[in-house]
Amino acid sequence: MVQKDLLLDLDLYLCERFGYRNSLHVTPTMNGFCVSVRIKPVKLYIRFWEYSNGVGGFPDWCIILVGCNFAEKQEEELQKLVLFFKEYAPRYRYRYIGIEDDHRLNQALGFQCFPIRRQ
Repeated sequence: MVQKDLLLDLDLYLCERFGYRNSLHVTPTMNGFCVSVRIKPVKLYIRFWEYSNGVGGFPDWCIILVGCNFAEKQEEELQKLVLFFKEYAPRYRYRYIGIEDDHRLNQALGFQCFPIRRQ
């Protein structure tokens, strides 16, 4: 199920960071939805899975960073995106952030899959 409030929060985040609104392209899936962003300084592809059935070793209620490319400050922008999700994801029942098998992302983030802790 597409969570519209989460999409609004993500769109606002991208607008505040990069100056673009309404840049999200959303595709519903059987187990959640996917978001694609293609604006000049940012290319993102993110899966929001409510259930995974163990596919790819990802847990249920996981945000999966598939592709994250920033024109400038790649590592810094990745960290800020992860911090955004750590703050906002629990509001929408997401409990984990994972990255798909991408050596560059693994190295930049320094993790494979970690839980989002509620404060």
